[in-house]
Amino acid sequence: MNMKGIILAVCTAPAKGLQKHDQGEGRLVPGKGIDGDGHFGFAHRQVSLLESEEIEKMKKVIPTLFHGAFAENLVTEGIDLKRLILGDTLRIGDALLRVTQIGKECHSHCAIYEAAGDCIMPRLGIFCEVLSEGTVTVGDTIEFVHEDAPQVLVPRTITRLDGTKRETVTDRLLKEGRVTLVLDGEEEVTAVCTPGEERYWAVGHLKCRRLLKSREDIASLEITPGAVSVKRKQMTEGLPLLQRILSSSASALLAEGAEEQLGGVIPSEWRIPASVLREGAEWLSEAPIFRATGGTHVAALMARDGEKLFRTEDIGRHNAVDKAVGWAVLHDVPLGESALLVSGRLPVDMVMKALGAGIPVLGSVSAAIAEGAEAAEKGGLTLAGFIRGERMNIYTHPERISD
Repeated sequence: MNMKGIILAVCTAPAKGLQKHDQGEGRLVPGKGIDGDGHFGFAHRQVSLLESEEIEKMKKVIPTLFHGAFAENLVTEGIDLKRLILGDTLRIGDALLRVTQIGKECHSHCAIYEAAGDCIMPRLGIFCEVLSEGTVTVGDTIEFVHEDAPQVLVPRTITRLDGTKRETVTDRLLKEGRVTLVLDGEEEVTAVCTPGEERYWAVGHLKCRRLLKSREDIASLEITPGAVSVKRKQMTEGLPLLQRILSSSASALLAEGAEEQLGGVIPSEWRIPASVLREGAEWLSEAPIFRATGGTHVAALMARDGEKLFRTEDIGRHNAVDKAVGWAVLHDVPLGESALLVSGRLPVDMVMKALGAGIPVLGSVSAAIAEGAEAAEKGGLTLAGFIRGERMNIYTHPERISD
């Protein structure tokens, strides 16, 4: 991904419905957009971006196109906007933008579509909210900003006993927080979790409950302190929850009978070497917060060819899985060709997470529970536990794991 580019045009119009034109510069106002633009204060779609490279392709069909013709605010060059995902942050000088929507639904075809048979804004337009104030000027640098991991460890003076030896030392303790998932305008669930990667948790939770199929189902995603709001393009019923507040130690998450709603089985179309699962289990043990505190659960995604895709930690084992699944959904990584490794036991609720996400292989360094193995057998899921050293127990569908 090209992480940096430049601004080629700053386009505004005094009112919605009027043609935007390049003004050369503008003032970005937090929570509002570009001062003086007709879309100023327009919900989460405060500033729109479009790549100049895509505009040039369209100009081969319509040579008279100009910057602002697609109602875009900022025309960029160099930075690969197509690689951005929901929740990513961009910097322009002192201003910060966060991606809230990718593409948009057009209810009627515009003049550009009628003339060219295509319009790039519904497919390639990037919509952002403004997080911090600043001026944007033609020629400014626009760059992707890596997400900073929040401070989750706090020092605390403790008394440590070792036999008859007593000493005062400084230890590091893990913080916890709460995040609420707002789905289509309604509060769906609140989780006690480790701060960070909240957007992954929200999307992964929805995927595991089959409330969305892919990132294409997401109309918009907004992040506010303590909450992630997701709006979908279409409603799906999904798997019902037993409770609306999820503690970090919850073991029964889904309402009774949720297993029957999944339907079908995960087809066994490929095999994964046992060595990949062993490497994944070893990768779990190297998670930095776990090594520092011993207070987290770890989840990791492995590609069937052995590539280490993503690893995350949380005080809640379900949250860790949701974060891993959400990362895959937002980055368009095929979960059906991945294996999920976790650090905790494998009861039915953990198996249901994998089945809901469409992951065919679930492994752990710990034990499977009888009901979890039964659900995995019915669902067509390969379940492996006690992955330690050269050994593992394969409870269901062993044909997927090669020696």
